[in-house]
Amino acid sequence: MGRLVAELLVFEPDLLFSSQIESAATKRGFNVRVSSNLKALSQLLAEAKPGMVIVNLDRVEDFDFLRSLKGRTETSRFVGYYSHVDAKVAEEAKNAGFEIVLPRRAFVSKLSEILSDA
Repeated sequence: MGRLVAELLVFEPDLLFSSQIESAATKRGFNVRVSSNLKALSQLLAEAKPGMVIVNLDRVEDFDFLRSLKGRTETSRFVGYYSHVDAKVAEEAKNAGFEIVLPRRAFVSKLSEILSDA
């Protein structure tokens, strides 16, 4: 019997940064699907049952939309990151149901650990 591959969805419009996340996750055995806009992320979420969803919170304007995405899946762990320490963005993401919310630098340094825990 083959090993079950976990699905990972990533919302990151920056192709260079999304490729770094994708590379790290692929090395850990994830099947990674990247979206550069929230509408596409919503469609991917409708098609897949990801173990984890990673979101660039700096590119989110509507946290109610994220809350609705989170509400559509009980099995997905939501992780968000932002470029600067912004308590408002972090608080909104936590209120939307994100389990992990980190500044981008901390996210990068803990990415392997986050993926290992998935």
